[in-house]
Amino acid sequence: MRSFLLSLLLTATAAFAAELPKEQRIVFLGDSITQGGGYIEFIDAALIAQHPEVTKDIIPLGLSSETVSGLSEEGHAGGKFPRPDLHERLDRALEKAKPELVFACYGMNDGIYLPLGAVRTKAFQDGMKKLHDKVTAAGARIVHLTPPVFDPVPIKARVVPGDQVKPGQFYQGYNVVLDFYSDWLLEMRQKGWEVLDIHGPMNAAIAEKRKTEPEFTFSKDGVHPGPEGHLIMAHAVLDAWGLKVKPDGTPDHPNGAAILALVKKKHAILRPAWLSYVGHKRPGNPPGLPIEEAKAKAAELDVEARKLANSKEIVFPNQTGEWNGYAKHELTIAGKPVTVVAPKAAAPGRPWVWHGEFFGHKPAPDIALLGKGFHIVYMKINDMLGCPDAVKLWNQCYSELTSNYALSAKPSLVGLSRGGLYCYNWAIANPDKVSCIYADAPVCDFKSWPGGKGKGKGDAKNWALVPKLWAFKDEAEALAYKGNPVDNLEPLAKNKVPLLHVFGDADDVVPWDENTGLIETRYKALGGSITLIRKPGVGHHPHGLDDSTPIIEFIEKNAK
Repeated sequence: MRSFLLSLLLTATAAFAAELPKEQRIVFLGDSITQGGGYIEFIDAALIAQHPEVTKDIIPLGLSSETVSGLSEEGHAGGKFPRPDLHERLDRALEKAKPELVFACYGMNDGIYLPLGAVRTKAFQDGMKKLHDKVTAAGARIVHLTPPVFDPVPIKARVVPGDQVKPGQFYQGYNVVLDFYSDWLLEMRQKGWEVLDIHGPMNAAIAEKRKTEPEFTFSKDGVHPGPEGHLIMAHAVLDAWGLKVKPDGTPDHPNGAAILALVKKKHAILRPAWLSYVGHKRPGNPPGLPIEEAKAKAAELDVEARKLANSKEIVFPNQTGEWNGYAKHELTIAGKPVTVVAPKAAAPGRPWVWHGEFFGHKPAPDIALLGKGFHIVYMKINDMLGCPDAVKLWNQCYSELTSNYALSAKPSLVGLSRGGLYCYNWAIANPDKVSCIYADAPVCDFKSWPGGKGKGKGDAKNWALVPKLWAFKDEAEALAYKGNPVDNLEPLAKNKVPLLHVFGDADDVVPWDENTGLIETRYKALGGSITLIRKPGVGHHPHGLDDSTPIIEFIEKNAK
């Protein structure tokens, strides 16, 4: 916390105007956190999105395990190799990259994960001064970044008191060492050094988060921050350059997500190529492409990203092919695969259809709606049966699709069979975010299916999942549960969400009267609007209608 307070006190000493730097060639030096590159990608993507006319060469040159102090602990990497020393490759990096501006982020490895010690501290300070002098002597400007935080909370089994540290372990108070290193760097502003603080803001953010989430962390291994941590790191530069991003780090641009995806591909090519070109002594890094080939491939992605920045059309990233003649994109949201099929041209308001399960089964309505400008979406979270955790994942998916890709605030939900649990449970939790629900032989009560506690056959394998997914202590608690869709329709009725159910009246898997029948009776009693299309003598299969017109018209009408 001292580092954070000191950074505030020294703000006047480091007045950074919110403007882009004049330098063209910008190198990022650092350890594995910089080699990971998340914060650099956020910066590069925001720069392209906000200033597509400005071309700057962002050169990633982080190297895992590296120090600026030249120190290495005994038995590092299981005794396979000592930590690489930045100064072994610094001259080559300056000569080959020819930077005009250098960002340097060191400190995490320099204390060797031991208590604060005079010898280690002096080695860190001397190494930093040597780095600073060499970069300035080469005619470049250098901006130092204070080190990220070390977090003992997620690695309690690996942290020990300072006098007990063995190979593979960490001093439990090591972040105090990084506090000291950060404070020293910030004090160097008084000697004319340019220093941006990331350590203080990360400390403060963790402290704030832990007021409500005691186990919150930016880094699961105590050292390497995930995207949230990299975003705080990036903000030191983003704010100095006057660049805007959304809360998840996506550039504040209609095509921000697609631009960031291209930048990630670009840096995945540049990182290993530049490391190989400059050369280093750390084993285990796969060689990159020849530097000119890598630069050419990266330039193509850069041009594509700038086109998106200049485009008024909102584009999804990661096209993986086509689905019935329409572009199919594969995204990752909340760590889960999400399929998006895009129309040739989006209808006004960018309407979309969201499948609970079985995307691609009986596709006629989807194909017709794509032709009318709808997007089709499916989040692959099988075997979750619309449980509370599935609803949370859908919440994250909805947030990203509506904020980053400007899809309509009210999707049309499609629930086939067990997909009904996903659609209804999410809709009941978010009744103001739904235009309509089309349900086809839907499961609306897990006691009916997979429980088989009524007329249906049941499914023992899936029924065994229910207590785990809902955290019931036993079957009796599951059977007493009153949170199934059939029990909880009032939020949808209050928000006037129209329903359409297609069902076979001979269904012995998901009996219609235990599911659709109860929904109809109870929804109408609440004043809700529901339309039923009965298929006489039909069982659970086939789904859909021979003529999909009623389904298409229902969704199209209510999406407006």
